Amino acid sequence: MRVIFKAISIPAIAIVFAITCVPFVVHASNSVMVDVGGNGSSWSSFTPQNVEIKAGDSVTWRNPMTVSEPHTVTFLKDQSFYPPPAVPMPITFNSTDLKADPDANIDPLIINQNGTKSVIVDNARHYNPVSIDSSGKNATYLPLNANYTLTGTEKFVSSGWMWPDGLAPLGAPPIKTFSVIFENAGKYDYLCVIHPWMTGTVIVN
Repeated sequence: MRVIFKAISIPAIAIVFAITCVPFVVHASNSVMVDVGGNGSSWSSFTPQNVEIKAGDSVTWRNPMTVSEPHTVTFLKDQSFYPPPAVPMPITFNSTDLKADPDANIDPLIINQNGTKSVIVDNARHYNPVSIDSSGKNATYLPLNANYTLTGTEKFVSSGWMWPDGLAPLGAPPIKTFSVIFENAGKYDYLCVIHPWMTGTVIVN
């Protein structure tokens, strides 16, 4: 038995040594998760606020709040592209024509600007996932819970209003996550357009 044991144990030790000494490589894309808002004192912050990744890696943001509070992840390369939530649009027709349901308890908000009547309408670029290219002239609306590849030349990229899972109001797009692949090295600052004091940074090496 001793001879058999020694004959088997030597190759077994060699196999174990070989397995533990050969580097174990898993080929997979690296992804970092960031919480958009939170609960208690962290409701208006990104956690972690700053992340460091390599070019080609991705970051995914999610809203983990337990109350129906929206946030956005917005990359704003040009400050003039900050999207207001609502804008005045000139009108040339009767305000009652704007009502989809004349019997509903609604009335459009109309203002008078130097003799020109304008109706206040929601700005789709404030609420929806969208990217605007480097020229500033071409806007592309993204799918909900988008996976976007950022080049860093865009004027504006936004997740749209992100809600906690299952807590989006009736009629609101149920956006829960936003993922971005960073193609190029650099420093990428972002904010929440609803709460602009909420800021974060992605450093790509």
